[in-house]
Amino acid sequence: MAIRWRLPDSDVPEGGPHFTDVLGQVRAVDDESVVVDTRGGVATVRLDRIALARRVPPPPVRRPRRAPGGEDIGIDDLQVLMTAGMPPLDSARVGEWLLRSAEGYTGRANSALPVGDPGIPLLAAIEQVTAWYGERNQPALVQLPHPADANPQQSELGSFLAQHNWRFLTRTLVMTRPTSATAPSGPAHSPLPRMTASSPNDGAISPSLGESAVTRDNVAVSESPSDDWWSSASPRSLEHRDTLASVLELIPEAAYLTAYAGDQPVGHLRLAFTDGWSGVFDVHTDPASRRTGVARALLASATEVAAQRRIPLQYLQVAADNLAAVGLYESLGWRVHHAYHYATAAR
Repeated sequence: MAIRWRLPDSDVPEGGPHFTDVLGQVRAVDDESVVVDTRGGVATVRLDRIALARRVPPPPVRRPRRAPGGEDIGIDDLQVLMTAGMPPLDSARVGEWLLRSAEGYTGRANSALPVGDPGIPLLAAIEQVTAWYGERNQPALVQLPHPADANPQQSELGSFLAQHNWRFLTRTLVMTRPTSATAPSGPAHSPLPRMTASSPNDGAISPSLGESAVTRDNVAVSESPSDDWWSSASPRSLEHRDTLASVLELIPEAAYLTAYAGDQPVGHLRLAFTDGWSGVFDVHTDPASRRTGVARALLASATEVAAQRRIPLQYLQVAADNLAAVGLYESLGWRVHHAYHYATAAR
């Protein structure tokens, strides 16, 4: 129901307006007022102040946007699917919203995913989100998916959070590609330098021209994280190793890829398989081996694994300001499907 009603004279700002609008579901009506559940909370309007009231049909169901490569999947559906690749250790629901916690490791596993109807007014839903994370001594964090070219504060929820002084954090891109897609350019095999006799004992890689190179064939694949996979993890992953290990145990179908130069592990990634999609996570290259083709070899192998399993589609998530990674993914045929921001409650 949409209701236009006249403000009390004391509430009218200088120069007007004299009327305001309420949009929502009518909860109750009596001889004096009508109570409306709005997305911002409960509103009570006196009947003698109503100038106009009309029924508003429900919003049309949005058709899912067409993603690159011909697959049809909407933003919300892909966001829900991706949760299986980084599942929380603790979760709850506010209506259809999913609240996730994993001891603070990664925003993906420690944020509310507001997909669907919370079943209660927006203000009450956000209060429940904030309280749930407060009980776990974590900051309230909301993941806001949106079209890649959109401002998250233009959505109803984003606007509401902005008005309540929530801070909007970094932008993340969700990229997809068909497994069968051919990279626009680049060699079939990306060279990785191998260890030389002059390599220092600290594990740094010393690439030298003219030496035989290893390729993506030097990527090992296992069904569980090996010692070498862990040894090539990022410092942050190692700092939270126990938490990450617990998360990985919740993924029913996965693969773990480790790249080698000689017998030295120099990078890794992992894959999570869900409903015809292969999700790429934890792409990491040893700092001493960056710009030597490690990530390209790992990604090529990840596509081979998906093809062998007859998984037609792939997704990954990358910080929008990581231009080197975004450029690499685009060169391998990945395209932006949508984006998301995190928003956190003001303290």
